[in-house]
Amino acid sequence: MNQKTLRQYRDLVKEIEELKNRISEAQKLSSVQVVKDSVSGSNPHFPYQKGVFAIEGLEQINSRRKKILQKRIERCERLKLEIEEFIDTIEDSKTRRVFQLRYIYGCSWEKISRMLGGWDESYARKIHDRWWLKNT
Repeated sequence: MNQKTLRQYRDLVKEIEELKNRISEAQKLSSVQVVKDSVSGSNPHFPYQKGVFAIEGLEQINSRRKKILQKRIERCERLKLEIEEFIDTIEDSKTRRVFQLRYIYGCSWEKISRMLGGWDESYARKIHDRWWLKNT
């Protein structure tokens, strides 16, 4: 896991929400469409006369698009879960909170430091950076 992947968490959440909205919009707009056509053939019994027969069928619009969007949602959900699991593996509670507040909730270093009892932004950033140097 790297910092670039961790920073994607909030964008993944937004992307999942957008994709779900696109799927629901597509479902509202698209429904089942009746498709009609004609074919030529003959009677199955003697006197095998040639004739034209009308056929009808149902075609679901946007089903491929929905599958593509669903795959993207699944991929985003997998990556989101990997990030959460990675943060969960951090043993120190304070460090885990720093990572969670920074990457999952998107808090600034200054806000995180104040929440942890520090006075300036470097307090939380140093906890974060020391953990990265030690564990990566």
